[in-house]
Amino acid sequence: MLLAKVQEIDIQVGLIHEEERQYNADIERISEDITQHEGKLTSLKTELDELEKARRLLEDEVAVCAERIKRNEDRLKNVKNEKEFNAVTKETSAAKKEKQTKENEIGKFNEEINEKIGFMKTEEDKLLQRKTELEEKSTSIITNKEHWQKRLKEIDDERLAIAKDISSALLKQYETIRRKRQGIAIVAVEAGTCRGCYMNIPPQAYIQLQKGSSDLIFCPHCHRILYWHPKASNS
Repeated sequence: MLLAKVQEIDIQVGLIHEEERQYNADIERISEDITQHEGKLTSLKTELDELEKARRLLEDEVAVCAERIKRNEDRLKNVKNEKEFNAVTKETSAAKKEKQTKENEIGKFNEEINEKIGFMKTEEDKLLQRKTELEEKSTSIITNKEHWQKRLKEIDDERLAIAKDISSALLKQYETIRRKRQGIAIVAVEAGTCRGCYMNIPPQAYIQLQKGSSDLIFCPHCHRILYWHPKASNS
């Protein structure tokens, strides 16, 4: 049946377009992933900069405390009475305590900074991987596009050669059914069953198909065009 051959070609065309759509969808998805990873890296870099800035401020404050401690220790060498000694000792103790507190805070900042650096390394690795995938996919689609275009030209020529022997009214009817039935307008009948909806067709219709009726016979259930395929039925 010529229409069945036309449908086979149309299915091939659909598969080629679907493959191309899938490639484009993959590229879009990978590009979105890259944008997300770049966004995460930007956020992590901002957070890391803030942490390092806060750590530097603490380091400056620790340096001030260290200077106070040194200055007070030098003063202790020249104290003249117990009152002055106690005052300098108290000031030195307070400076040491403050210095220790700030050094502990710096330690916590160091942990957070190292953690952020680890997160950034992970994101950078993911970003590099996705960029590599995008490059490979983009190269592949260029190569495949040439193949798709060549194949589409071949099967389009084949379709035109077959379609010229089919009436325009029948082709129009075929296209209408095809649009309504997910791209399948013509189906074989096997053992009295429509292979489109898997419902039994009337016995008389089955007999007509086997006899090679010149009239179009439609499935009463899914309304597709039916044809009898002897080999399929015998199998």
